[in-house]
Amino acid sequence: MILRTGAADSTLDDKGRVNIPVRFRDHFQGELVITWGIERCAWIMTPEVWERFESALRSSEMFNQEERLILEDKHLNQAQIIELDKAGRIPIAPTIRRYANLARDCMVIRSENRFSIWDTGTYYAYLAEKDQLARDAMNKLGTQDLFRLG
Repeated sequence: MILRTGAADSTLDDKGRVNIPVRFRDHFQGELVITWGIERCAWIMTPEVWERFESALRSSEMFNQEERLILEDKHLNQAQIIELDKAGRIPIAPTIRRYANLARDCMVIRSENRFSIWDTGTYYAYLAEKDQLARDAMNKLGTQDLFRLG
């Protein structure tokens, strides 16, 4: 079984680099794109995912002019090309570190298409804030039936 998601503790070093866990690196080699996430985190994605994301934001008819401009300012205009170094670290620009409140202790969260880097305290506060929403969503899913054996 291949798990395409997960979370891991990491740290931001004195040069503004975050170590990406080995198990997350397989899909994220070569050039990558880093930008501001929706919440106070950094998003890292492959160029292919970035191109789909950028195209969707620029071409969608569902946004009005103000929405399109804020999405461009928040996500597209903050984007930078980066690469994992030989030690498996990625550099995070000061503007992105400030936006995401990255100081020292970080969480690297992998989803299927991208990963996010969060300040550890900010991540746990975000999860706590969204706890009731998560419970409600799990209740809709009917988790008791999902975890029954046989």
